[in-house]
Amino acid sequence: MGSNLYGIGLSGLQSSNARINTTGQNTANVDTEGYSRQKTNTSSSHVGGVEVRDTTRLVDNMINSQVRADTSNHSYYETYHNMMSLSDGLLAEDSVSLNNYLNDAFKALQAVNNDPASPGLRNLAHSSLGSLVEQYKVLSGMTAEQSRTVDNQLAASLTDLNALTKQVAKLNDEILQQESNSFSPANELRDQQELLAVKISEYIDTKTQFNDEGVMSISLANGQPLVLDRLAPELEMEPDPLDPKRIKLTVDLGRHEVGIKSEDLGGSIGALVDYRRDFSIDTDRTLGQSAISIADAMNQQNALGIDANGLLGRDLFSFADIKIQADKANTGKTPDLEVRVSPGNSANILKDTYELIKTGDSSFLVQTYDLNGEPSRRTATIDASAAPDKKGFYQVAELGVDLKLGDLSDYEMGDTFQFSPTQGMASTFQLAAKNGDDLALSGPMNVYTDSGNLSEAKISLSSVTNTNPDSSAFASNHGLYPNAPHSIHFMSNNEFQVRDANGGVLTSIDNVQDYQNLLEQAGLAEKAGFDVSLSSMPMAGDVFSMDMENIGVSNNFNGLLLGELQNENLVAGRQSVSESFSDLVAQVGSKSAELEGNVKSSEIIMNQSMARRDSISAVSLDEEAVNLLKYQQSYSASAQVITAARTTFETLLGAVR
Repeated sequence: MGSNLYGIGLSGLQSSNARINTTGQNTANVDTEGYSRQKTNTSSSHVGGVEVRDTTRLVDNMINSQVRADTSNHSYYETYHNMMSLSDGLLAEDSVSLNNYLNDAFKALQAVNNDPASPGLRNLAHSSLGSLVEQYKVLSGMTAEQSRTVDNQLAASLTDLNALTKQVAKLNDEILQQESNSFSPANELRDQQELLAVKISEYIDTKTQFNDEGVMSISLANGQPLVLDRLAPELEMEPDPLDPKRIKLTVDLGRHEVGIKSEDLGGSIGALVDYRRDFSIDTDRTLGQSAISIADAMNQQNALGIDANGLLGRDLFSFADIKIQADKANTGKTPDLEVRVSPGNSANILKDTYELIKTGDSSFLVQTYDLNGEPSRRTATIDASAAPDKKGFYQVAELGVDLKLGDLSDYEMGDTFQFSPTQGMASTFQLAAKNGDDLALSGPMNVYTDSGNLSEAKISLSSVTNTNPDSSAFASNHGLYPNAPHSIHFMSNNEFQVRDANGGVLTSIDNVQDYQNLLEQAGLAEKAGFDVSLSSMPMAGDVFSMDMENIGVSNNFNGLLLGELQNENLVAGRQSVSESFSDLVAQVGSKSAELEGNVKSSEIIMNQSMARRDSISAVSLDEEAVNLLKYQQSYSASAQVITAARTTFETLLGAVR
């Protein structure tokens, strides 16, 4: 009995001592980051007394998983908001507002229209257009700088993430070694590992699992591995071969790399990737689309007028060539492939990525992809068996581009090429006009009301749509072709003839009720490239004529049309250039405000998850003080049991003697 009582007391001492040690460990680590409160487990022995089982961490894996998810979510919104609020602050500055420069440029155009012959006003308008071009470059540079900042942060974040995953893999090895050599779990190492998992979730959204041996594995939300037992494949970033402005994330598995989707990555890395796509790339292409739209519209309009030197207007603006990327899987030769914005069709230019694919012996498909890489409904086909234009281009007007394919034998079936017409175009925007004399403010022709006319009707130039010598009445020698409309003769007040330079009748029209756009009524306006109207009803014998002789610089017919472009829906056919930029600024501001709300709400949710974790795993000094007192008393009581056992045993020995 005494011996059994002695064993019971001794086991009680050991149990109390173990619990006191655990309480001391908990108390010592009350402020240690990531420490989980420990508990020593015991059970009643079948031979009497108590057995010390093990010392475990008090954790709830479901709550820990929620902490990681909420941490990732908060880190995503916080990083995204920091970047977006910086962009919002830059774009919202009046000093960099594109609209201010647009207003100045068109005010200068209005001023020179009041006095087209003034060299000073012409040069002021030219200078204002130059300032507008430079502001596009400034905004493009700001966007590019933001992109470089994001790329640097991404590279640094991936380096930190890979270092953390390697530490988790190393801890897996240390935990297995320690627990294989001891009956006690490696609690402190597992705490370190859990803390690393939370830090990893700040960078990217992950899933964490444990196998039967308690080894931690970490994977991305889409299943790509980050930690496999003792291995930690590296997450890497590289430019997309088809679009260097985009990036690809890959997992390096040694012998090969596996690409991962860049959507819904979560964490700060996911925020940087999304910001890069949703702001950096989108803003760059928005500015490019805007620059292309205003440049194309003004170039087309300037070509319809006469400049200060008496010549048909030339391009006011220019851009660098559109860059084309060939797919690495292409099997054909490198073709002489060129892409340009289709003149006059810039309203159809998309911010999308365009993909050209050879689909037949002489057929090609042009497919477009949005900023998320998803195919859009906008497609076009090219029949290369047909003849291209004089410069070798095939027009894809519905998508706003022309393509020069070169030698078709250089292509193999399935060869693929990508290009983004709006990407980087704002940074290559140039003012092609040398000075104010290049502004074609005058109309391209004169119209005359014969002095012998009987009526009060006056002729006016109502529209000019085409001055190309290849497809209009305007000859390359700056006159009208002899076979073009040169005069209109009224046989009665509702019947007229259109005659050429030699008096030959081109067409006769009767039953005239409307005196606007007479050439259109005669079916000649499109071919002629211009039209004329009368102010009132003419009389029989009235004659009206047109020519290009001695056009004066004081004419502002085309200059007024140039000025009206400010309010035209040039961008995608839906918005003016000013509206497009205002919409961009509003979108960035709205997104920034939305993210600010997300940051606050996600922080509250994250803190609640951490509070739930702490209610289970954090050390409470009050609770540990109570436990310490209880285990001290238990220790003293067990010592008394041993004393009682010794006294009993000595009494028995004395009785035997």
